[in-house]
Amino acid sequence: MAKIPTRQLGKNGPQVSAIGFGAMGISVGNVPQGSDEERFKVYDRAIDLGSTYFDTADIYGDSEDLLGRYFKKYPQQRAKVRRNYSARIETHFCRLIGICCHKVC
Repeated sequence: MAKIPTRQLGKNGPQVSAIGFGAMGISVGNVPQGSDEERFKVYDRAIDLGSTYFDTADIYGDSEDLLGRYFKKYPQQRAKVRRNYSARIETHFCRLIGICCHKVC
């Protein structure tokens, strides 16, 4: 199976997958959330397919805590993944929706 192509992030940044993994859906939504082990399989599959850029945020339910638990259990996977987070973007989002649910605001 073909891997996801990579691109350089910015002018001097790292190579990351051209398609990132949005972690919001693994933690919040209209469907019941699975166990950590079931959700870890989703992370494993994303990495197997070549996704190396994970987008997490405090406002995405337990996505950041789940990723932390995943890396604690599978430390060899940490080197394969880059996280995206931006306090400025999250703070702007909080102003848009009028709710703050994380520490950066």
